[in-house]
Amino acid sequence: MLGAFLLALQDLTNKTWLVIDYKGEEIFAALERARKIGFSDVPDEPGLYILPSRPDLEDQTENWLWRVWSHENVGLFVDEGYMLPNIQKGAFQGILTQGRSKRIPVITLTQRPVRVSPFAFSEASHVAVFDLNAKADRKTIEDRTGEGFMSWRPAEYPDEKLPRFHSRWYSVKSDSKYVIKPVPEANEIVKRIDAKLRPKRTWL
Repeated sequence: MLGAFLLALQDLTNKTWLVIDYKGEEIFAALERARKIGFSDVPDEPGLYILPSRPDLEDQTENWLWRVWSHENVGLFVDEGYMLPNIQKGAFQGILTQGRSKRIPVITLTQRPVRVSPFAFSEASHVAVFDLNAKADRKTIEDRTGEGFMSWRPAEYPDEKLPRFHSRWYSVKSDSKYVIKPVPEANEIVKRIDAKLRPKRTWL
């Protein structure tokens, strides 16, 4: 929900945003004005486009990501970033390391930070994290945000863990830490995204 909410804050009216959807996520399926695309498509028209993929379609996904890299000037939203092919090298790593010059902002979601490209963190402007149990995942986050970030909390949150659906936010440029409260529910996020998209054309 946090990832989808961040997507809803982007300029979907004037910029093309592409979503790699590995799970058939319900919130994307509920969007009336988003468009599905295939591996040969990198649209020019502003809006939100959903690319359904699967872990066994590595070659198709990799080739499509190179098309995105070559196209430039599009946003990329990746659900389940650890499923991407060649996470240590390849098109996604090229997008992460050259995304600013190519004007490709990226939002990457992952349940296991240790399994995604390290450039997803080293090139990030912001990092948002929910509670993590695995030490390796916590270390991966703190290598970017600073030691102690995963246990940091403001005085108004006395418990060791943050309340449910709360997350920690780290802003790299200002070296600032915040707590993010729960975002709106799915139906409200869907409304916000659809409100920024043009209606689909119908032909009579």
